[in-house]
Amino acid sequence: MESNYPVDPKNLSDKGTKGVMSTAAGIGMLGVNALLGVPVVGTVISAGLLALGAIGLFGKTKTDKASGTVLAAAGIAGIATLFVPGVAHSLLSLGGIGLLGYGVFNLFGFLKGLHRKK
Repeated sequence: MESNYPVDPKNLSDKGTKGVMSTAAGIGMLGVNALLGVPVVGTVISAGLLALGAIGLFGKTKTDKASGTVLAAAGIAGIATLFVPGVAHSLLSLGGIGLLGYGVFNLFGFLKGLHRKK
């Protein structure tokens, strides 16, 4: 019965955008987590993420602020690997897996909506 309802194009594009961005962010966060093990590279990446997060926090749109918050949190967790490496790596891994899962969930919703649109 649900498949007979029309698909809202705005909702469909939102799911697609969230799916692609969250999946890419999750993969990126897992990649950054792997690079944090290299002493100098990890510190530089963490500082860069923190700087990009700060810039995003002063953005005008809600998306800029949300992206800035995620980047700043990743930068802080990266810097925390210098002091408490086990906890910070675990948090970054869980965050990356969570973003990846959220992205895949939204991509499935997007594909389901495309299928219903036909």
